[in-house]
Amino acid sequence: MSNFIIEFKKGQTSQNMGIPLGLPRIQKKLNGIQKGRIYGFASAPKVGKSTFVDYAFLLEPYLYCLENKIPIEWIYFSFEMDRISKEFDFACYFFMKDYNITQYTLPEGVTRDGESVIRINSDLLRGRLLDDNDNPIKVSTELEEILKKIYYNRIIPLFGEYAENGVQIRQGKITFIEKRENPTGLWKFIKTHAELNGTTKRDEYGRFVSYTPNDSHKYTIVITDHLRKIVPERMFNKKETVDKYSEYTCELRNDYGYTFVHIIHLNRSLSDVERLKHFKEDIYPSSDDIKDTGNISEDCNYLFTLFNPNDGKYGLKSHFGLKLRNDEGAVYYENLRTIHLVESRHCEFPLHFRIEIDGASKSFKELTI
Repeated sequence: MSNFIIEFKKGQTSQNMGIPLGLPRIQKKLNGIQKGRIYGFASAPKVGKSTFVDYAFLLEPYLYCLENKIPIEWIYFSFEMDRISKEFDFACYFFMKDYNITQYTLPEGVTRDGESVIRINSDLLRGRLLDDNDNPIKVSTELEEILKKIYYNRIIPLFGEYAENGVQIRQGKITFIEKRENPTGLWKFIKTHAELNGTTKRDEYGRFVSYTPNDSHKYTIVITDHLRKIVPERMFNKKETVDKYSEYTCELRNDYGYTFVHIIHLNRSLSDVERLKHFKEDIYPSSDDIKDTGNISEDCNYLFTLFNPNDGKYGLKSHFGLKLRNDEGAVYYENLRTIHLVESRHCEFPLHFRIEIDGASKSFKELTI
């Protein structure tokens, strides 16, 4: 922590501009990714919230910081996806980003679902796809060579290197944690991490006074995917557990300047018939739709919800003035998602953005129509 004057001077020398997140319109409203803030992301399952967070708060910032020599690291509590699956997902992103490769032409005579060209995805790279004759699809030597380059140049610098027995032998930018903990266990881990990377001053009663990081330019981003998977403690129910972790992260944000990204599910009230009748084409998830907690909307600096307006259970033909389907019911924008800023301490809200997801390459782009 600095003081008022130092913080002012940092701002006047362009040190508080934040890190870009790859989506200019959203980025401008957030003033980039800032230190000492909490960002919440909520959606129904399978809409793409984890993929969005990986893209906007890890992959795009990583490349920007690498190019601009900005120190950055992540603590990633991944309670749904294992590390190796995440590594292969990220490899697909780098096929697109570094090599502009998103498709793979199958060997002559080989098809999958009748097609000879398929998207590069993690199942292809892991040999989990079968062709139309039920044979495993193997990648070409050329694709394998590119994958090796991605592994050594991108995956290891991010995740570190692991031996065949799963023991880490080299640290990367990401401290990736799959073992679930209760809120106090997570709080202790982050607190210990901060104090190993800086100096904490306390008063004569042991109360926190100030924290000075070893590297004042460094960003530390803590991603938790997702909050409902946190282990309960002290006989807490789900809501009490999530609220306790949210309380802890407010303390850690304020004391150490760490940035937090919370991922959580929505409840099912959004598809309620009466609600659909009321909001019609302007329906979107609000902070009231977040599952098992009310504190997240109060504690976050920014709270976003993600929505798939093409989902048939909502029966939408248009959404915020955008026509979604033709007269035969076919969708115009197959990969459309909307992202909604529903709570903010720093700008006006609600704000609504259209984006398109590329699930195979784990990337997004803004839809400006």
